[in-house]
Amino acid sequence: MGNLTEILRICFSANALATGIVTIGLVTIITYISFVLERKISAASSFFRKVGINMAEMFLLFLMILLVTIVFKSLTGGSQVELGGLLANAELTILFYGLFIFNNRLIVLLNVFLPFLYHPSSDISRIQGPYSWLFIGSYLVLIIVIDYLYSHKDVLAISNYRYLLAQILFGICWWIFMWIDYKFPLVDIIGMLILFEIYMFIVRIIELKMSTYMHAYNDLENKVNYDALTGVRNRANLNKISKEVFEKYSHDPAPLTVMMFDIDHFKEFNDRYGHEIGDEVLRHVSHTVERELHVDGRQGQLFRYGGEEFVILLRNTDTHKAQKIANRINQTLIGMPLFIQETQLDVTLCFGVTMLRETDNSFEDIFKRVDKYLYQAKNNGRDEMTIEGKIFQYEKVPIIKI
Repeated sequence: MGNLTEILRICFSANALATGIVTIGLVTIITYISFVLERKISAASSFFRKVGINMAEMFLLFLMILLVTIVFKSLTGGSQVELGGLLANAELTILFYGLFIFNNRLIVLLNVFLPFLYHPSSDISRIQGPYSWLFIGSYLVLIIVIDYLYSHKDVLAISNYRYLLAQILFGICWWIFMWIDYKFPLVDIIGMLILFEIYMFIVRIIELKMSTYMHAYNDLENKVNYDALTGVRNRANLNKISKEVFEKYSHDPAPLTVMMFDIDHFKEFNDRYGHEIGDEVLRHVSHTVERELHVDGRQGQLFRYGGEEFVILLRNTDTHKAQKIANRINQTLIGMPLFIQETQLDVTLCFGVTMLRETDNSFEDIFKRVDKYLYQAKNNGRDEMTIEGKIFQYEKVPIIKI
């Protein structure tokens, strides 16, 4: 009965409550920052960008552990064993959660080698001692848990029982290590392990709630910034980004080129085949153009301005390179026509192209100019482009049919 009382005292002490509040607060911060950082990285990101994000995540993890340590220095009540156990629980909670929330191999390596790095774990005597079998067995289980956490994040995100099992095994392994090293009383070990599970239960609830809110925010952001029909950026997003781009490139010697294009005779697609086919044409063109913009790694931004009109922002690109991009888009549309109900729809585009000038006072000046060039191409007969006031025909490349 006395042991049960001691366990309850450890779990519900003022120090445990303060530790829990601080740890949960830090976990909330980690969750938010991880959402921001992970959105900045993708499979197409450069090696240096990925490394930079991973290093930022590692720094965040170390900072959170440092803050926990600083908080513990202010806790004077309780035994050294209790305070040390509470600190270890807080650190383990952050380590486990960092392993789960970040897609970061550096954090995986940290968790793998940490049992040999924390004091006095470097003492080889514990591997040679009577509990070597217990240490080795626990370490192997920990490695399996760490590997499963890293490689099955999607499963753990929706499976509560697997997440619970992983955290229980993670906590048991670590408290076995600490028992081998410090010989804590068994009642303290049980109490700290129960407390660790309580922390992780609350953390799980917070993670699920924040994940729901953040995905809802992401969906709302997509609705605000992206066109629902084509999936490309919309006019509102163009209004926002164009101002930022103009401010940057008006003080930068690097070129900025704006392209505006229109689908030729788009009204005829709607009138002849119906609006659903017209929507398919819009999707076909937008997907084709967006794919071609990323062929050479320039990552130009495509916006649906309205109806069948689109705008492209090309950073660090002059009009000569923009002309090559327009030719490539035209060639792809010719080589990959749209087929609807066994009918081939040949889609052509008109382009207006201009580059930022020193005399431009705002993006509105660039837009008016590129809009004028677009209508110049349309009025001249369509299926061509106007670059800085001059009409150009598309390059005619023979289509090789296999």
